[in-house]
Amino acid sequence: MDKRVGALLLSGLIASSLYGAEITESQKFIGVDIAVTEVQGDGPSEFSKNLSNGTSFGFHVGAENEKWRTTVGLQYFDAEGRNVEKLYGLIDYFFLSNQMTDSLIIKPYMGINIGYANYESNEFDENGFLYGGQGGVVLDLTEELTLDASYRYSLSSALVFDHSQDIVFGFNYKY
Repeated sequence: MDKRVGALLLSGLIASSLYGAEITESQKFIGVDIAVTEVQGDGPSEFSKNLSNGTSFGFHVGAENEKWRTTVGLQYFDAEGRNVEKLYGLIDYFFLSNQMTDSLIIKPYMGINIGYANYESNEFDENGFLYGGQGGVVLDLTEELTLDASYRYSLSSALVFDHSQDIVFGFNYKY
């Protein structure tokens, strides 16, 4: 497990150094989110018995420019006997900007996610890598505040934790 965490951190360090110059010129943000989450895990039994639904909470930091956004975050889910902690990185591409009024800007995006998760249930405690995609919209409410609504799907490399899907609502503060 320690080698996998080290490899993930090293990958993040290398990726962040590649984008370091752009990040210093980009708008940085910090935020919180709440999500409606579905988790499937615990191995080969009936599909409906493997699903857990509930609410997850998260915290994230990142930077964005006109076309790209990178985010690092932590998300926590605990419901129906399952607990999942996810440390993830997101890279999003703003494919269209549409100015609705002078003060409200809607920016749709699509992106990828990669991360590491700890999955715990009554019978299992396992770690694994996550990877997947997401799409959503960012609403610029003011110069400093944004509202983010998205759908995120993540597969896992763990044996007993198959995937999670989230409908995420977040608030970001730009600084």
